[in-house]
Amino acid sequence: MSIGNILRGLAAGIAVLGYVSLFLLLQVQAATVSALAGVAVLSTAALVIAGGRPAVRQLLGRGSSSQSDTSGWWLARVEPALEDAWNTYADLVLTVGLWGISITSFGGLITYPGDNPPFGLAIVGFLSMVCGLISLGFLIDSRYE
Repeated sequence: MSIGNILRGLAAGIAVLGYVSLFLLLQVQAATVSALAGVAVLSTAALVIAGGRPAVRQLLGRGSSSQSDTSGWWLARVEPALEDAWNTYADLVLTVGLWGISITSFGGLITYPGDNPPFGLAIVGFLSMVCGLISLGFLIDSRYE
């Protein structure tokens, strides 16, 4: 595997992890607008590195030749946009990143200074943990191909 493919895989993993994190943070409203903007910019930069302009166009819903191939949900368009750049390194970044989000969320619950910690942290923690375990399955499977 060439260095270019490794870097594209790492960038693809970062992009997917960033967009999933952005979605979760928007759902639980657990971040400031500047933090959300930072995650969006980092994710988009990684998307451009991994897939170039065609990946950005596909994420925006403009890259598909037929309307039936274009999903109405922006998060569902991330995976097809990065399909060509996806490899074992992307699986590794996604797995470790999701587990990191899970640990951070649970750590935030444990160390919350008030009486009523935000319930959204528990949701993000459990979703990240489950998705990290699913991603681990893909990582293990890709090692034996």
